[in-house]
Amino acid sequence: MVLPSKMPQLADLDLLLSVESYGSVGKAAQAHSLSQPAASIRISAMERRLGLRLLDRSPAGSKLTEDGEMLAKYARNVMQAARELLEFGSGARSSEAKRLRIAGSPAIAEHLIPEWLNRSGFSFGEARVEVRTGDVETLRRLIRTSHVDLAFLDGWCGAGGQGRQQPRDDLVTRYICDDKLAVVVGSRHPWAVRSTPLTVPELAAAPLVLRERGSGLREFTDELLGTAGAPESYVEFPSTSAIKQAVATSRRVTVLNVSTVRSELAEGRLHLVPVDQEMPAKPIYAVWSEHRGLPEYASELVETAAAKGSPVTVFVPGQKAREAGSRKRTRPRKPSLAIDVHESIA
Repeated sequence: MVLPSKMPQLADLDLLLSVESYGSVGKAAQAHSLSQPAASIRISAMERRLGLRLLDRSPAGSKLTEDGEMLAKYARNVMQAARELLEFGSGARSSEAKRLRIAGSPAIAEHLIPEWLNRSGFSFGEARVEVRTGDVETLRRLIRTSHVDLAFLDGWCGAGGQGRQQPRDDLVTRYICDDKLAVVVGSRHPWAVRSTPLTVPELAAAPLVLRERGSGLREFTDELLGTAGAPESYVEFPSTSAIKQAVATSRRVTVLNVSTVRSELAEGRLHLVPVDQEMPAKPIYAVWSEHRGLPEYASELVETAAAKGSPVTVFVPGQKAREAGSRKRTRPRKPSLAIDVHESIA
C-alpha cells in the first residue's frame, strides 16, 4: 500500500492532540520543544493537506473544531497503535518487561497509591512504575492522550465540586471507596483525649490550620464553619504534609481526609476528635480509557484498591478498638470514638 500524499504525519497528529489537551498552540508547542510559529505552520499545513479546518483560534486560546475533534479521535487510535509498535520493535514485549503508568489526585498519589502498589504484588524489582499527579482535568487529559494507563480521582481534586463531574463517554469509571473527613489534633492537644462530641462553634473558636483558599478541602471547611462565623485564628498551608506537621507539634486544630493521616493516627502522633454532626465523604474512582482498556497490571491494581487492603486500627480513649481486618459496618447512635482508619475511607 502506498500512502497518499495528504496522509498526516504522526508528529503532526501528536501535536494536534496536545493542542486539544492544553487548549493553546503555544503551550502545545512548548511541550513538543517547538516555537509557536513552527507549531502553527505544521497545523496549518495539515489543514491544507486534509482540506479541513481543525482549529478555532482566538486570543484566549485554540479549540478544536468539529472536524478537529473527529480527527483527534482517530489520532488517539493511531498514536496508541504507534506506541504499541514501538514497544514491539524495542523488544519490550518479547522481554516481558512490566510497565505501569498511574496518575492520581495529590492525596491519593501520596497516601494511597503506594500502599495499593505494595499490596498488589507488583514487583518493583522487575517493573517500571510511573506515578503522576494533578487536578481532575489534568488527570483526565493524561488518560485521553495515552500518557497514563489508569488514574484515581477523588472529590477533593479541585474547588467547586469538580469531583462530582462525570467523565466523558470515552472514559470508564469504577467506584473504589469513600474518603471521609475528620477533625484532627496533635497528641499535645486537650482534645486528643476528649470523650464528648465537638461542636462547630467550638471548632470555629479554636486556632486552626487550613488548606489554601481555592482548594476543595478549604471549600468544605469554610462551609462547615459557616454557621458559626469566620474562624478567629488560623494559619494557611498549601500542602497536607505541612498541615500535619503544624498540628502535630502545636495545639492547633485542622480538618483533613482520613486517608491522609492514617499512619500518624496509628502511631499516636495525631488524633481524631468526635464531632456532633455527620462528616461528609467523597468517592474515589478509578478511571481509564474505554477504547484502550486496562493493561494486566493496571487491572490488578484496580482490584487491589477496590479490596481496600488491611485496615489500620486506631485506639481512642473510652472505646474498644475493632480488630484489624474487621469490615463490619455499624452506625452508632452518637459519633463513634473508635475508628478503623482504613474502614473510614471505605
